[in-house]
Amino acid sequence: MTEVERIIKSGRISADFLKEETRCDFFVNEKRKKIWAVDLDLLLEFDRVCRKYDLKYFIMGGSLIGAIRHKGFIPWDDDIDVAMLREDYEKFIRVGVDEFKDPYLLQLPWTDEDYFYSFAKIRNKNTSAVADVFKYAKFNQGLFMDVFPLDNCLLDTREERFNKIKKLTMENSAYMRRTNPELGEEDKARVAALSGKDPMDIYNEIQSIAMQYRDIETEYVNTTVFTAYKYDSLVYKREWLDEVVYTEFEGFKLPIPKGYDGALRVQYGDYMQLPPVEKRGMEHISISFDPEVPSEEMKERMKKRNS
Repeated sequence: MTEVERIIKSGRISADFLKEETRCDFFVNEKRKKIWAVDLDLLLEFDRVCRKYDLKYFIMGGSLIGAIRHKGFIPWDDDIDVAMLREDYEKFIRVGVDEFKDPYLLQLPWTDEDYFYSFAKIRNKNTSAVADVFKYAKFNQGLFMDVFPLDNCLLDTREERFNKIKKLTMENSAYMRRTNPELGEEDKARVAALSGKDPMDIYNEIQSIAMQYRDIETEYVNTTVFTAYKYDSLVYKREWLDEVVYTEFEGFKLPIPKGYDGALRVQYGDYMQLPPVEKRGMEHISISFDPEVPSEEMKERMKKRNS
């Protein structure tokens, strides 16, 4: 039984959900619908845990655009983003280790070998979302949702803190790809420049820097540990996140920040404007997605293709 079949059999998602359709002039095929089914199952399992422990979270990032603009997934998207204030995030990662049972995995450096992202992911272990640069890495690369902590932020120090954390995250990112013999020249140089520090020590240093203002009531919070965007693009007024409201996401009512408009404009500008057709679905082109193939099998297929 595939994961999609299991999810439908459980009654959590209807078989009708898998029907192909066109949204915003973008054809959503059956495979993408199956990916969405697994993603949505991850989100609903996460929501279950948060409700059980009275933890506040928000759908954020591209998933928040989807909730507002499409009442669900952006038609060309393939993952889920959520965020939690640091206090809730810390409690979540403590209780979540025991709450997420097979086939789910709460992925952290102490739950999965060689995983050193600076934030948590929740995976379905029996599916695939394998990044080309990490196809030799040991950690599971099933379909996923990202769980970002939101930390207290002072505007006049945010760039300096961002630069410190980015340097450390780049180090651990290089560590995770160190076993890949097929890296390009830039990645080879990054691996060759590894400092030799224990990646767990680097992970802990990242969290320590991110939480340095945890005892100060700041006007702003930000996703400090995530450095893929510019330092000023993920900074939010705390008042935007004081309350959650529930909105439709693929037929379910799920939480978003009451101040979603401010949060989205900081990150995306005019978020209601659709991107050009040629840029739709281009964010994760270096990842091989499959809702019916376990990641270890996908890794082996990818290695053979390049041998």
